[in-house]
Amino acid sequence: MSYTQEQLQKFAELLKKSKKIACLTGAGMSTESGIPDYRSSNGLYNTMTSEEVFDIDRFNDEPDAFYKVIGPLYSSIVEAKPNSGHLALHELEEKYHKNISIATQNIDGLHQKAGSKKVYEVHGTMSTLTCQKCGINDTATVHLDEFKQGKTLQCKCGGIFKPDITFYGEMLPEEAYVSALQAFRNCDLAIVLGTSLVVYPAAALPSHRMSNVPLVIINKSETSMDGEAELVFNASIGEVMTETLKLMD
Repeated sequence: MSYTQEQLQKFAELLKKSKKIACLTGAGMSTESGIPDYRSSNGLYNTMTSEEVFDIDRFNDEPDAFYKVIGPLYSSIVEAKPNSGHLALHELEEKYHKNISIATQNIDGLHQKAGSKKVYEVHGTMSTLTCQKCGINDTATVHLDEFKQGKTLQCKCGGIFKPDITFYGEMLPEEAYVSALQAFRNCDLAIVLGTSLVVYPAAALPSHRMSNVPLVIINKSETSMDGEAELVFNASIGEVMTETLKLMD
């Protein structure tokens, strides 16, 4: 265990005192649900970087290459269930009546599956698709078999469907990002969960909290904001959140 009981107790006290909690979650939030972390050395892409896979120009030039790689990821997303970390955030909302806002860099919808109400998908979602030719929308689950086979998804008009995720080279979804920004500006506790804070502008969200607002980071590796955090846990999100909630009553 890479943390102390005193740290857990301090985290519990911060949670008890807070009313508006803003969270930023990244890939590490979902690995405990079996979804690969495509940034780690043992992640999904051992031959390509995530920047290559999710580059919008590359997608437009070679959609076949994208779908061959993304198929296994989408299958794992569909089958994944919220883990104890997701459920703990929902419990803070339901049992302890905290106002929880979650800005997530993840595209898996697991926070919504766990029951969280305010989820801002700042990197978009894998659940829907948009045809790049005619603009029609579709639901990704309808194409599950094609995803599993690594097939390129084509619209009836002949255009290519693109998942509604934010590729490198694209702007973040404005409504989600503005809502996330507002949540951090108004919060009385900021929590970073499972992100190394290297992908901007989402990584800058916690820095928009008021100067007197404490920051808690739970991530297995170091982050650029560790030095300004009240607490840092280099441990499992589910474990830390579950143990902390036991101290809330």
